[in-house]
Amino acid sequence: MTTLTSVHTQSLFEFTSPDLSEWLKEHGQPSFRVGQIFQWVYQKHASSFDDMSNLSKDLRARFKEHFTLETPALVTEQYDQADQTRKILLELSDGERVEAVLMPRFQERVMTNPQTGEVSGREKFDSYTTCLSTQAGCLFACKFCASGQLGYERNLSAGEIVSQFMTFARQGHRITNIVFMGMGEPLHNLVELRKAVDILCDRKGIGLSPRRITISTVGLVPEIYRMAEESWKTRLAVSLHATTDEKRARLLPVSRAYQIDQLKDALLYYQKQQGRRLSFEYLMIDGFNDSAKDAERMIDICEDLVCHVNLIPFNSVPRSEFKAASPESIRRFQRILLKNGIDTTIRYSRGRNIDAACGQLRMRHEQ
Repeated sequence: MTTLTSVHTQSLFEFTSPDLSEWLKEHGQPSFRVGQIFQWVYQKHASSFDDMSNLSKDLRARFKEHFTLETPALVTEQYDQADQTRKILLELSDGERVEAVLMPRFQERVMTNPQTGEVSGREKFDSYTTCLSTQAGCLFACKFCASGQLGYERNLSAGEIVSQFMTFARQGHRITNIVFMGMGEPLHNLVELRKAVDILCDRKGIGLSPRRITISTVGLVPEIYRMAEESWKTRLAVSLHATTDEKRARLLPVSRAYQIDQLKDALLYYQKQQGRRLSFEYLMIDGFNDSAKDAERMIDICEDLVCHVNLIPFNSVPRSEFKAASPESIRRFQRILLKNGIDTTIRYSRGRNIDAACGQLRMRHEQ
Protein backbone atom coordinates (compact mmCIF):
# COMPACT_ATOMS: atom_id res chain seq x y z
CA MET A 1 0.00 0.00 0.00
CA THR A 2 1.32 3.43 -0.94
CA THR A 3 1.79 5.79 2.02
CA LEU A 4 -0.90 8.43 1.79
CA THR A 5 0.08 10.79 4.59
CA SER A 6 3.10 12.44 2.97
CA VAL A 7 2.83 16.14 2.16
CA HIS A 8 5.45 15.76 -0.54
CA THR A 9 4.53 15.38 -4.21
CA GLN A 10 4.30 11.75 -5.30
CA SER A 11 4.12 10.22 -8.74
CA LEU A 12 0.57 9.20 -9.51
CA PHE A 13 2.08 6.22 -11.35
CA GLU A 14 2.80 4.74 -7.89
CA PHE A 15 -0.90 4.38 -7.09
CA THR A 16 -3.05 1.31 -7.62
CA SER A 17 -6.82 1.68 -7.81
CA PRO A 18 -7.26 0.86 -4.09
CA ASP A 19 -4.52 3.36 -3.18
CA LEU A 20 -6.15 6.16 -5.11
CA SER A 21 -9.63 5.22 -3.88
CA GLU A 22 -8.40 5.54 -0.29
CA TRP A 23 -6.81 8.92 -1.00
CA LEU A 24 -10.03 10.17 -2.57
CA LYS A 25 -12.06 8.92 0.39
CA GLU A 26 -9.78 10.77 2.80
CA HIS A 27 -10.39 13.94 0.78
CA GLY A 28 -14.17 13.57 0.64
CA GLN A 29 -14.35 12.35 -2.95
CA PRO A 30 -16.38 9.43 -4.36
CA SER A 31 -14.53 6.31 -5.46
CA PHE A 32 -15.82 6.53 -9.06
CA ARG A 33 -13.28 9.30 -9.56
CA VAL A 34 -10.63 6.58 -9.77
CA GLY A 35 -11.97 5.46 -13.13
CA GLN A 36 -12.09 9.03 -14.42
CA ILE A 37 -8.52 9.78 -13.33
CA PHE A 38 -7.10 6.49 -14.62
CA GLN A 39 -8.80 7.08 -17.95
CA TRP A 40 -7.18 10.50 -18.25
CA VAL A 41 -3.75 9.25 -17.22
CA TYR A 42 -3.52 5.84 -18.90
CA GLN A 43 -5.92 6.01 -21.85
CA LYS A 44 -5.88 9.67 -22.85
CA HIS A 45 -2.24 10.07 -21.72
CA ALA A 46 -2.83 13.39 -19.97
CA SER A 47 0.42 14.96 -18.80
CA SER A 48 -1.28 17.73 -16.78
CA PHE A 49 -4.09 17.68 -14.25
CA ASP A 50 -5.45 20.79 -15.96
CA ASP A 51 -6.48 18.55 -18.87
CA MET A 52 -8.91 16.62 -16.66
CA SER A 53 -11.97 18.66 -17.60
CA ASN A 54 -14.55 16.47 -15.85
CA LEU A 55 -12.91 17.09 -12.46
CA SER A 56 -13.62 20.20 -10.43
CA LYS A 57 -11.02 22.96 -10.31
CA ASP A 58 -10.66 22.36 -6.57
CA LEU A 59 -9.91 18.66 -7.04
CA ARG A 60 -7.45 19.37 -9.85
CA ALA A 61 -5.70 21.86 -7.56
CA ARG A 62 -5.46 19.23 -4.82
CA PHE A 63 -3.98 16.75 -7.25
CA LYS A 64 -1.37 19.26 -8.42
CA GLU A 65 -0.46 19.85 -4.78
CA HIS A 66 -0.01 16.17 -3.95
CA PHE A 67 0.93 14.40 -7.19
CA THR A 68 3.00 14.60 -10.35
CA LEU A 69 2.46 13.04 -13.78
CA GLU A 70 6.06 13.45 -14.91
CA THR A 71 7.85 10.71 -16.77
CA PRO A 72 11.65 10.30 -16.46
CA ALA A 73 13.93 12.61 -18.42
CA LEU A 74 15.20 11.23 -21.73
CA VAL A 75 19.02 11.14 -21.67
CA THR A 76 19.69 9.58 -25.07
CA GLU A 77 18.17 7.13 -27.53
CA GLN A 78 19.10 4.81 -30.39
CA TYR A 79 17.13 3.53 -33.37
CA ASP A 80 17.85 0.41 -35.42
CA GLN A 81 16.74 0.94 -39.01
CA ALA A 82 17.06 -2.79 -39.75
CA ASP A 83 14.15 -3.85 -37.53
CA GLN A 84 12.78 -0.52 -36.19
CA THR A 85 13.74 -1.22 -32.60
CA ARG A 86 14.15 1.87 -30.41
CA LYS A 87 16.07 2.02 -27.14
CA ILE A 88 16.01 4.88 -24.64
CA LEU A 89 18.05 5.78 -21.58
CA LEU A 90 16.00 7.48 -18.88
CA GLU A 91 17.11 9.44 -15.82
CA LEU A 92 15.09 8.99 -12.65
CA SER A 93 14.48 11.68 -10.04
CA ASP A 94 17.59 10.73 -8.01
CA GLY A 95 19.88 10.64 -11.06
CA GLU A 96 19.89 6.87 -11.54
CA ARG A 97 19.56 5.80 -15.16
CA VAL A 98 17.67 2.86 -16.63
CA GLU A 99 16.91 1.55 -20.10
CA ALA A 100 13.69 0.68 -21.91
CA VAL A 101 13.21 -0.78 -25.38
CA LEU A 102 10.36 -0.54 -27.91
CA MET A 103 10.09 -3.37 -30.47
CA PRO A 104 7.57 -3.77 -33.32
CA ARG A 105 5.20 -6.74 -33.19
CA PHE A 106 4.92 -8.04 -36.74
CA GLN A 107 1.58 -9.28 -38.06
CA GLU A 108 3.09 -12.47 -39.41
CA ARG A 109 6.31 -14.40 -38.90
CA VAL A 110 9.10 -12.49 -40.61
CA MET A 111 12.58 -13.50 -41.67
CA THR A 112 15.56 -12.00 -39.85
CA ASN A 113 18.91 -11.80 -41.59
CA PRO A 114 21.32 -13.41 -39.07
CA GLN A 115 24.23 -11.23 -40.25
CA THR A 116 22.59 -7.80 -40.50
CA GLY A 117 19.54 -8.15 -38.26
CA GLU A 118 17.36 -6.79 -41.07
CA VAL A 119 13.75 -7.92 -40.98
CA SER A 120 11.76 -8.72 -44.11
CA GLY A 121 8.28 -7.19 -44.31
CA ARG A 122 9.22 -4.51 -41.80
CA GLU A 123 6.13 -2.46 -42.64
CA LYS A 124 3.80 -5.26 -41.52
CA PHE A 125 3.36 -4.44 -37.85
CA ASP A 126 0.50 -2.91 -35.93
CA SER A 127 1.63 -2.82 -32.31
CA TYR A 128 4.68 -2.94 -30.06
CA THR A 129 6.30 -4.90 -27.28
CA THR A 130 8.20 -2.91 -24.69
CA CYS A 131 11.06 -4.25 -22.58
CA LEU A 132 11.19 -2.63 -19.14
CA SER A 133 13.76 -2.44 -16.34
CA THR A 134 13.04 -3.32 -12.71
CA GLN A 135 16.31 -2.24 -11.09
CA ALA A 136 19.04 0.33 -11.55
CA GLY A 137 21.95 -1.97 -12.32
CA CYS A 138 21.87 -5.59 -11.25
CA LEU A 139 23.23 -7.61 -8.34
CA PHE A 140 23.69 -10.92 -10.13
CA ALA A 141 26.61 -10.13 -12.45
CA CYS A 142 25.77 -12.51 -15.29
CA LYS A 143 28.75 -12.75 -17.62
CA PHE A 144 26.74 -12.08 -20.78
CA CYS A 145 24.99 -8.98 -19.43
CA ALA A 146 26.23 -5.38 -19.37
CA SER A 147 23.84 -4.55 -16.50
CA GLY A 148 25.75 -6.91 -14.23
CA GLN A 149 29.00 -5.13 -15.10
CA LEU A 150 27.44 -1.84 -13.98
CA GLY A 151 26.78 -3.14 -10.47
CA TYR A 152 23.63 -2.86 -8.39
CA GLU A 153 22.29 0.49 -7.21
CA ARG A 154 18.71 -0.03 -6.10
CA ASN A 155 15.27 -1.45 -6.84
CA LEU A 156 12.87 0.63 -8.88
CA SER A 157 9.52 1.56 -7.41
CA ALA A 158 6.31 0.43 -9.09
CA GLY A 159 5.79 3.96 -10.36
CA GLU A 160 9.26 4.09 -11.90
CA ILE A 161 8.51 0.83 -13.71
CA VAL A 162 5.13 2.08 -14.97
CA SER A 163 6.65 5.41 -16.00
CA GLN A 164 8.89 3.64 -18.54
CA PHE A 165 5.78 2.23 -20.21
CA MET A 166 4.12 5.65 -20.12
CA THR A 167 7.12 7.30 -21.78
CA PHE A 168 6.44 5.25 -24.90
CA ALA A 169 2.64 5.35 -24.59
CA ARG A 170 2.60 9.15 -24.54
CA GLN A 171 4.43 9.13 -27.85
CA GLY A 172 1.42 7.44 -29.44
CA HIS A 173 2.76 3.88 -29.63
CA ARG A 174 0.21 1.08 -29.29
CA ILE A 175 1.81 -1.29 -26.81
CA THR A 176 0.17 -4.69 -26.43
CA ASN A 177 2.93 -6.72 -24.75
CA ILE A 178 5.52 -6.22 -22.02
CA VAL A 179 8.65 -8.21 -21.25
CA PHE A 180 10.51 -7.62 -18.00
CA MET A 181 13.93 -8.41 -19.43
CA GLY A 182 15.58 -5.01 -19.03
CA MET A 183 18.05 -3.92 -16.39
CA GLY A 184 17.88 -5.90 -13.15
CA GLU A 185 16.51 -9.23 -11.96
CA PRO A 186 12.70 -8.85 -11.78
CA LEU A 187 12.19 -11.43 -9.02
CA HIS A 188 14.73 -9.60 -6.85
CA ASN A 189 12.20 -6.75 -6.76
CA LEU A 190 9.11 -8.90 -6.42
CA VAL A 191 6.90 -6.61 -4.31
CA GLU A 192 7.25 -3.52 -6.52
CA LEU A 193 7.07 -5.66 -9.66
CA ARG A 194 3.76 -7.16 -8.53
CA LYS A 195 2.39 -3.70 -7.80
CA ALA A 196 3.49 -2.45 -11.23
CA VAL A 197 1.80 -5.45 -12.91
CA ASP A 198 -1.41 -4.68 -11.01
CA ILE A 199 -1.33 -1.08 -12.28
CA LEU A 200 -0.53 -2.11 -15.86
CA CYS A 201 -3.36 -4.65 -15.90
CA ASP A 202 -6.00 -2.52 -14.18
CA ARG A 203 -9.02 -2.38 -16.50
CA LYS A 204 -9.77 1.19 -15.43
CA GLY A 205 -6.48 2.27 -16.99
CA ILE A 206 -4.05 0.49 -19.31
CA GLY A 207 -5.89 -2.81 -19.05
CA LEU A 208 -3.23 -5.17 -20.36
CA SER A 209 -3.91 -8.88 -20.04
CA PRO A 210 -1.44 -10.54 -17.62
CA ARG A 211 -0.91 -13.17 -20.31
CA ARG A 212 0.70 -10.48 -22.44
CA ILE A 213 3.33 -9.84 -19.77
CA THR A 214 6.46 -12.01 -19.58
CA ILE A 215 8.69 -11.95 -16.51
CA SER A 216 12.24 -13.20 -16.98
CA THR A 217 14.39 -14.59 -14.18
CA VAL A 218 17.85 -16.06 -13.78
CA GLY A 219 16.22 -18.64 -11.51
CA LEU A 220 15.62 -17.32 -8.00
CA VAL A 221 14.16 -20.49 -6.54
CA PRO A 222 12.44 -19.09 -3.39
CA GLU A 223 10.74 -16.37 -5.43
CA ILE A 224 9.51 -18.91 -8.01
CA TYR A 225 7.87 -20.88 -5.19
CA ARG A 226 6.33 -17.63 -3.93
CA MET A 227 4.97 -16.81 -7.39
CA ALA A 228 3.53 -20.33 -7.57
CA GLU A 229 1.46 -19.63 -4.46
CA GLU A 230 0.20 -16.28 -5.75
CA SER A 231 -2.13 -15.64 -8.68
CA TRP A 232 0.14 -13.73 -11.06
CA LYS A 233 -1.32 -15.03 -14.36
CA THR A 234 1.73 -13.64 -16.19
CA ARG A 235 4.16 -15.66 -18.28
CA LEU A 236 7.46 -16.84 -16.82
CA ALA A 237 10.72 -17.12 -18.77
CA VAL A 238 13.82 -18.70 -17.23
CA SER A 239 17.32 -17.75 -18.33
CA LEU A 240 18.94 -21.17 -18.39
CA HIS A 241 21.82 -20.77 -20.90
CA ALA A 242 23.63 -23.98 -19.91
CA THR A 243 22.73 -27.58 -19.10
CA THR A 244 25.25 -28.35 -16.33
CA ASP A 245 25.73 -26.60 -13.00
CA GLU A 246 29.42 -26.07 -13.73
CA LYS A 247 28.83 -24.30 -17.05
CA ARG A 248 25.86 -22.38 -15.74
CA ALA A 249 27.90 -21.09 -12.80
CA ARG A 250 30.39 -19.58 -15.26
CA LEU A 251 27.59 -17.58 -16.85
CA LEU A 252 25.25 -16.94 -13.93
CA PRO A 253 26.92 -16.78 -10.52
CA VAL A 254 23.51 -17.16 -8.81
CA SER A 255 23.42 -20.76 -9.99
CA ARG A 256 26.01 -21.60 -7.34
CA ALA A 257 23.19 -21.08 -4.84
CA TYR A 258 20.40 -22.64 -6.88
CA GLN A 259 21.41 -25.63 -8.97
CA ILE A 260 19.53 -26.94 -11.99
CA ASP A 261 17.80 -29.75 -10.06
CA GLN A 262 16.54 -27.26 -7.46
CA LEU A 263 15.41 -24.90 -10.19
CA LYS A 264 13.53 -27.68 -11.99
CA ASP A 265 11.77 -28.72 -8.79
CA ALA A 266 10.62 -25.13 -8.31
CA LEU A 267 9.41 -24.93 -11.92
CA LEU A 268 7.51 -28.22 -11.63
CA TYR A 269 5.77 -26.87 -8.54
CA TYR A 270 5.09 -23.54 -10.26
CA GLN A 271 3.59 -25.27 -13.26
CA LYS A 272 1.47 -27.54 -11.07
CA GLN A 273 0.06 -24.54 -9.22
CA GLN A 274 -0.29 -22.13 -12.14
CA GLY A 275 -0.96 -24.46 -15.07
CA ARG A 276 0.95 -22.31 -17.55
CA ARG A 277 3.60 -23.10 -20.10
CA LEU A 278 7.13 -21.95 -19.27
CA SER A 279 9.83 -20.59 -21.54
CA PHE A 280 13.54 -21.29 -21.35
CA GLU A 281 15.89 -18.64 -22.71
CA TYR A 282 19.10 -20.24 -24.02
CA LEU A 283 21.96 -18.13 -25.34
CA MET A 284 23.88 -20.03 -28.01
CA ILE A 285 27.59 -19.59 -27.32
CA ASP A 286 30.26 -20.99 -29.60
CA GLY A 287 32.08 -24.04 -28.19
CA PHE A 288 30.53 -23.60 -24.76
CA ASN A 289 26.91 -24.74 -24.73
CA ASP A 290 26.04 -25.55 -28.35
CA SER A 291 27.03 -29.22 -28.63
CA ALA A 292 24.76 -32.19 -29.33
CA LYS A 293 25.43 -33.37 -25.77
CA ASP A 294 24.16 -30.03 -24.46
CA ALA A 295 21.01 -30.49 -26.54
CA GLU A 296 20.48 -33.97 -25.08
CA ARG A 297 20.82 -32.61 -21.54
CA MET A 298 18.32 -29.88 -22.46
CA ILE A 299 15.82 -32.60 -23.37
CA ASP A 300 16.26 -34.12 -19.89
CA ILE A 301 15.68 -30.72 -18.25
CA CYS A 302 12.47 -30.22 -20.24
CA GLU A 303 11.13 -33.65 -19.30
CA ASP A 304 7.79 -33.40 -17.39
CA LEU A 305 7.61 -29.65 -18.03
CA VAL A 306 5.27 -28.00 -20.53
CA CYS A 307 7.78 -25.59 -21.97
CA HIS A 308 9.11 -23.73 -24.97
CA VAL A 309 12.81 -23.20 -25.68
CA ASN A 310 14.07 -19.97 -27.24
CA LEU A 311 17.53 -20.37 -28.78
CA ILE A 312 19.15 -16.93 -28.90
CA PRO A 313 22.35 -16.17 -30.82
CA PHE A 314 24.74 -14.58 -28.34
CA ASN A 315 24.97 -10.80 -28.61
CA SER A 316 28.49 -9.87 -27.49
CA VAL A 317 28.96 -7.29 -24.74
CA PRO A 318 32.18 -5.44 -23.80
CA ARG A 319 34.77 -7.46 -21.86
CA SER A 320 33.00 -10.75 -22.64
CA GLU A 321 35.04 -13.90 -23.25
CA PHE A 322 32.26 -15.49 -25.31
CA LYS A 323 31.16 -15.27 -28.94
CA ALA A 324 28.03 -16.33 -30.83
CA ALA A 325 27.56 -19.91 -31.99
CA SER A 326 27.44 -20.45 -35.75
CA PRO A 327 24.06 -20.56 -37.52
CA GLU A 328 24.74 -24.20 -38.41
CA SER A 329 25.35 -25.11 -34.76
CA ILE A 330 22.17 -23.36 -33.68
CA ARG A 331 20.07 -25.12 -36.30
CA ARG A 332 21.55 -28.49 -35.31
CA PHE A 333 20.68 -27.82 -31.67
CA GLN A 334 17.14 -26.92 -32.68
CA ARG A 335 16.73 -30.04 -34.82
CA ILE A 336 17.69 -32.29 -31.91
CA LEU A 337 15.16 -30.66 -29.60
CA LEU A 338 12.36 -30.68 -32.20
CA LYS A 339 13.03 -34.33 -33.00
CA ASN A 340 12.43 -35.12 -29.33
CA GLY A 341 9.19 -33.17 -29.11
CA ILE A 342 10.55 -29.98 -27.52
CA ASP A 343 8.86 -26.86 -28.92
CA THR A 344 11.85 -24.75 -30.01
CA THR A 345 12.42 -21.55 -31.97
CA ILE A 346 15.47 -19.53 -32.91
CA ARG A 347 14.90 -16.02 -31.62
CA TYR A 348 17.07 -13.33 -33.13
CA SER A 349 17.57 -10.40 -30.79
CA ARG A 350 16.04 -7.10 -31.85
CA GLY A 351 18.15 -3.96 -32.08
CA ARG A 352 21.31 -5.83 -33.01
CA ASN A 353 22.81 -2.76 -34.71
CA ILE A 354 22.44 -0.60 -31.62
CA ASP A 355 23.26 -1.05 -27.92
CA ALA A 356 20.04 -2.98 -27.36
CA ALA A 357 21.35 -5.67 -25.02
CA CYS A 358 20.60 -5.03 -21.37
CA GLY A 359 22.77 -2.26 -19.90
CA GLN A 360 24.79 -1.55 -23.05
CA LEU A 361 23.39 1.90 -23.78
CA ARG A 362 23.93 3.13 -20.23
CA MET A 363 27.45 1.68 -20.19
CA ARG A 364 28.37 3.32 -23.50
CA HIS A 365 26.86 6.67 -22.47
CA GLU A 366 28.70 6.71 -19.14
CA GLN A 367 31.97 5.79 -20.79
